[in-house]
Amino acid sequence: MLAYRFQGDPFCRAQRFAAYSKALGERFVGKVLPDEAANAATSPFFEYVIANPHSVVTAHLVDEAGSTTTVARDEILQFFSERLLAERTSDQ
Repeated sequence: MLAYRFQGDPFCRAQRFAAYSKALGERFVGKVLPDEAANAATSPFFEYVIANPHSVVTAHLVDEAGSTTTVARDEILQFFSERLLAERTSDQ
């Protein structure tokens, strides 16, 4: 399992990642991004309801080459690609 969170996220706290790590061991890869890496220009919904950085690859994604969140997005896509291709190969 590959998971990302922002350091100050009040919804996905460090304790959650610790619980995943305890339950899954080496199968859990948790990565924490600094809050400053989040896109500050979000929709009014996020500004009002979720005022802190929370959605690494959606609302708080900084869609610029080399940005911390874009690197995270690309890593997630690569992770899925590797897993799906491995599954597909083992089924044949």
